[in-house]
Amino acid sequence: MDVTPERRGTGPAHDLAELADLVLAVARALQARQGAEGVVPLTATEAAVLRHLDRHPGDSPSAVADALALQRSNLSTALRTLEAKGLVERAHGRDGRSVAVRPTALADASVARLRDHWAAVLAGAAADPGEVRAAVAVLARVDAALHGRTVGDPAGERSAQPQA
Repeated sequence: MDVTPERRGTGPAHDLAELADLVLAVARALQARQGAEGVVPLTATEAAVLRHLDRHPGDSPSAVADALALQRSNLSTALRTLEAKGLVERAHGRDGRSVAVRPTALADASVARLRDHWAAVLAGAAADPGEVRAAVAVLARVDAALHGRTVGDPAGERSAQPQA
């Protein structure tokens, strides 16, 4: 790894900081290559909301806002825009008070195209499938811990562990 003198360090804290820095760098590089055909352009907030709903369809707006640490007003704006783009739909519960938000077929197709695009962009960068699976496992655990979930929890429910 090419490291400048002020970035040199050792130990677990240094390694975790490097992991965070590299995750952000990879995310920026992927965002810069958003030229996938058939993918609806989204803001960062819209993309985060759609990603969450892709993994947790039917969540309430409150659950989405909580999971993404978004202000309710920002989530409301993102949901209105995503609805206008034909990417999400809201369904009211039987009681008339509860609302579930689900991605549409257009969203499913757009997300699938984007994931295919990302796979193609990254194909040459990580040739060893075992390394890729190991990296995915580590990042899944980090993501779950940061969001107070357990790994492999398909519902994405909060774990019983207290948050610091």
